[in-house]
Amino acid sequence: MAETLELDGLTELRAALIEERQTIAASVRKLRDARRQKGTFVLGDGAAAGPRLVDVQHQIDVVDSIIATLTKV
Repeated sequence: MAETLELDGLTELRAALIEERQTIAASVRKLRDARRQKGTFVLGDGAAAGPRLVDVQHQIDVVDSIIATLTKV
């Protein structure tokens, strides 16, 4: 029972991290699109989100690894 709850919690955490990754990517796209429309786009717009995106992806990878370990038979 405890293992099932742990797995459910990890699955929820993974889903939240994926949502966070999608939110970051959408935010960068929106910023770039707005700047293109205004004619103020420069190469590197949204680059500040890069480290956060990498961190979130790393967290997803760690959670995936833990889930894989727990579900091995």
